[in-house]
Amino acid sequence: MPPTVVVGLDGATFDLIGPWMERGDLPALRRIVDGGIHGELQSVLPPVTSPNWKAYATGKNPGKLGIYWWQNVDVRNRRVYLPRERYHEQTEYWEILAEQDRVGVINVPTTYPPKDVGEFLIAGPPDGHNEGYATPPSLERRLNEEFDYRVRKRGMLHDGNPEAYEEVLDLIDLRFRVARQLFEEYDLSFLQVTTFYLNSLHHHLWDGADTKRGWEIVDDHLSALLDADVDLVLMSDHGHAPIETVFNVNAWLERQGYLQYDSAVADTLYSAGINADRLKRVLIRADDVVPITDLRGVAERFAPQWFLNRLPNESGELGGSKHEAIDWDASVAVGSAQGPVYLIVDPESPRYERVREELMEAFGSLRDPLGRPVASAVHRGEEVYHGPYVESGPDIVIEKSDHVNVREGLGSDEVFPTVDPNWSGVNTRRGIFAAIGPSFRTGTVDDLSILDLAPTLLSLRGAPVPDDMDGRVRTSLFADSVEAP
Repeated sequence: MPPTVVVGLDGATFDLIGPWMERGDLPALRRIVDGGIHGELQSVLPPVTSPNWKAYATGKNPGKLGIYWWQNVDVRNRRVYLPRERYHEQTEYWEILAEQDRVGVINVPTTYPPKDVGEFLIAGPPDGHNEGYATPPSLERRLNEEFDYRVRKRGMLHDGNPEAYEEVLDLIDLRFRVARQLFEEYDLSFLQVTTFYLNSLHHHLWDGADTKRGWEIVDDHLSALLDADVDLVLMSDHGHAPIETVFNVNAWLERQGYLQYDSAVADTLYSAGINADRLKRVLIRADDVVPITDLRGVAERFAPQWFLNRLPNESGELGGSKHEAIDWDASVAVGSAQGPVYLIVDPESPRYERVREELMEAFGSLRDPLGRPVASAVHRGEEVYHGPYVESGPDIVIEKSDHVNVREGLGSDEVFPTVDPNWSGVNTRRGIFAAIGPSFRTGTVDDLSILDLAPTLLSLRGAPVPDDMDGRVRTSLFADSVEAP
């Protein structure tokens, strides 16, 4: 069978690229969609880089991964932490393929530090680092020497910084140049290459000129891949939409009496002019909502030591900026960005369900200043997740409306702040899928989940599909000539 090349396009949505395709500005993408099979790809909740890239790679929902956003809230131990130790707990489908195929993986988020998989694995941003990013290490040395390879950009995308945008465009091009060269050199039968920084362009510019330039770079490389004898698959971890409303979930919880802050910690932060909104504007205008894993690295350039002490340590546990700021004894609930809400109530007590129902009803009826719903749905955690980590996961999951950016807003007193013109795009659940090649039929596909891709690609290549994957093998994508197991 032909080699399989999977191109991950972080944050891609047909809503954005569709009009450009129709105008003929992205001819390779148009050729893939018209000549192959395509459809929307639904993310797991919340529709964020983490947990969705890990859900894609494993075929498992966050309840089995124990990853619910960039940060988890541990109510029992009263802490907010980065679940990095769980990134490598589960088997990723390319590890299974590597038992039979020549496999290479490039730039997938949440793969740092890189596992020793197949021929090579090059970890991706925003959590990866510019050192120790590749296995084997000899490949990293070569990439540094020949390509000046960087996992993460050096500049910050803010205030229209032209040098930073040029760097991002160069990194998008770099991923594909490296991928195409290594694909040939290693004679791969399976390649996964992902470009993360399209997502950053969507967030900062939405449909601006540099976003289109980024997509034109991708299209040029896809054109070359179309000329190869491969099965070519395009997918994204989530979609995107323009932001029309910003909702600070913790500001709302505080205003409604569900969340209180430790006054001593809050006063210290506020007296220094630091709150979550300002921290976001100053430090983390970089990557997918909160690349919190690098908050310390950015802050070390200018922040005082007392402030650095409140940022994540090497093990990923956050300092006083989060869990010490919460008055855990007086609070009832705390939220994360993009929708997870945790109850600080004993789940065995009669009060638990009463509070949960109360909050779910309130979130479900909440309207933005223009009278539009903030949430398209509100779920109990166990309704959307299952697995060994459900009990430590969120109690409520807000499935936001597409136009709404749900921010953490911890420390903010504004429930509906104005939209930041330098952060104009927000994640949605509607990503993209498209495939073309000898193994795929033509047409459209409906009801495709990001969880379906791992088992489907394993099946396509004749590899065993683990029983504990949550996704389905979608044989309806395959051409009649493919003999699925």
